[in-house]
Amino acid sequence: MARSFAGMEHISVVSNPEFLREGNAVKDFMEPSLLVVGAADQEQAERLAALYAPLGVEPCLVSLRTAELIKYSCNAFHALKVAFANEMGTLAAHLGVSGVEVMETLCRDTKLNVSAAYLKPGFAFGGSCLPKDLRALVFRASRLDLKVPLLEAVLPSNENHLKRSIEAAMDLPGKLGIFGLAFKENTDDLRESPVVNLIEHLLGKGRELRIYDPHIQLDRIFGSNKNFILSAVPHIGRLLLPDLESMLEWADHVVITQKATAGHRATMEASGVPLLDFTRLEVRAQGAAV
Repeated sequence: MARSFAGMEHISVVSNPEFLREGNAVKDFMEPSLLVVGAADQEQAERLAALYAPLGVEPCLVSLRTAELIKYSCNAFHALKVAFANEMGTLAAHLGVSGVEVMETLCRDTKLNVSAAYLKPGFAFGGSCLPKDLRALVFRASRLDLKVPLLEAVLPSNENHLKRSIEAAMDLPGKLGIFGLAFKENTDDLRESPVVNLIEHLLGKGRELRIYDPHIQLDRIFGSNKNFILSAVPHIGRLLLPDLESMLEWADHVVITQKATAGHRATMEASGVPLLDFTRLEVRAQGAAV
């Protein structure tokens, strides 16, 4: 971002947020867990990052605004973790359970719990486990006259994200193809799938749509799973297509709601049909600032 100020030329603004804990600042500087450098000028970002070369840490070179938001995101996430641990610890104490033992055991799972898993912007969550268990925790806390505002806010937050996704799909003109019906890839579980809510809304607004999910065949799902989808979308059999090619040939736009295999993604990208990918796209509310 080169500008001239009172005769000074080629001044570049570079963001280098610090991640230093009070009481551990020197150690955190000498042994950085994260090095972020943001700038509009790649060369200037690299020049600043080179100052850290003796520390042996790989820099993350990003845009100026991204660097600034990373700093806020890190601190918000730290605060979120503290609040979550405190709410779970308080609930545990009210239930006569050791909150320390609960959280220490939770943190031993570095594949899913303490990891990058689930920390990717994407579509709303659903399924038969997460919503149910959140409701159970919030209900149990309420029976104990215990407020757990963080846990109470998770499902409303998820619903708001789903609304933003629905608005984004509604903005697409023409006939809509939906890739994915189950709540996630590699399963035929339709219970509390956010895609079903999306489809219900689109149909309610009179939109034409067709659906393809490689794991959904109506004659092979049973019980509560089948009852759920037939109750939510009685004419689902008419909307499901047997193969991806048929949907791509029919649709003006395709909405991707679950992670696609490399083969399916290549087919969709090669088709030329415009794609709205909820698994990779950060959905903005209408009128939101860039």
